[in-house]
Amino acid sequence: MIDLHVHTTMSDGTVSPRDVVRLASRKGLRAIAITDHDTVAGIPEAQDEGRSAGVEVVAGVEISAQWSHGILHILGYFVDFHDEQLLRALEYLRRHRLERIPKILSKLRDEDVFISTEDIRQAAQGGVPGRPHVANVLLQKGRVSTLQEAFDRYLKKGAPAYVRKVKLLPSEAVRVIIGAGGVAVVAHPYSLDSDDPAEFERIVRDLADTGVQGIEAFCPRHTPEQTAFYLDLATRLDLVATGGTDFHGSNKPKIKLGVIPGRSPLPYSILDELRRRKPHTRDADNRT
Repeated sequence: MIDLHVHTTMSDGTVSPRDVVRLASRKGLRAIAITDHDTVAGIPEAQDEGRSAGVEVVAGVEISAQWSHGILHILGYFVDFHDEQLLRALEYLRRHRLERIPKILSKLRDEDVFISTEDIRQAAQGGVPGRPHVANVLLQKGRVSTLQEAFDRYLKKGAPAYVRKVKLLPSEAVRVIIGAGGVAVVAHPYSLDSDDPAEFERIVRDLADTGVQGIEAFCPRHTPEQTAFYLDLATRLDLVATGGTDFHGSNKPKIKLGVIPGRSPLPYSILDELRRRKPHTRDADNRT
């Protein structure tokens, strides 16, 4: 039983790296991957707890990539989280995330909504601040009744306080993951927002040409029909069909660690296949 898509307080989750490993242990998970957005800061703490709790913690990351429509995120597994090129790329994204927050807060002030940078700092709990933290503060201050309302009224694309996020090109995201000894996988492909099977296959083929080795076929948001399509595509394109919950704690309260509704727990063999796809230039696999 594994979960290869897990977020912590180091990005936009609400459970600390140490506590998410403890939760995985209580649930009987054999392995999880820490895949925080644009940061690897939570991995050392999670792996330290994993050694004590008997849970394998895979060093991962989820990198935002530029995309004309929908959302493209690239997951990286077994990355060397000390790799200088990877850390430079993530620092570039972190710096722009930090610069984005004051712009969002300024636009909120134009809507007579007043939130301080200190409010956001506290909400981020030491992680990299982003829109989910702003949404949480809006909820805490009673300006909205749900997190979704915060995005709908203020923060989503086209809303009054939206500020475009700086992202890497898809090929750049894949390159830094591979350069750090990792395996690149397309995250939650439903978010690519393509209903045309032929177009979607072309997109994934192009990503595979850049070095992508897998597609996240199993995800709570996928319909059975989507999962079947992704599995077929993975077979035809020789990609690893991976899976994970995209766990964020209370920021996504319907998502439970290790649980993908409608299917049995994900087998460890997926992780074995990912490990076999690692670049041959790297020997360390970052396992606990």
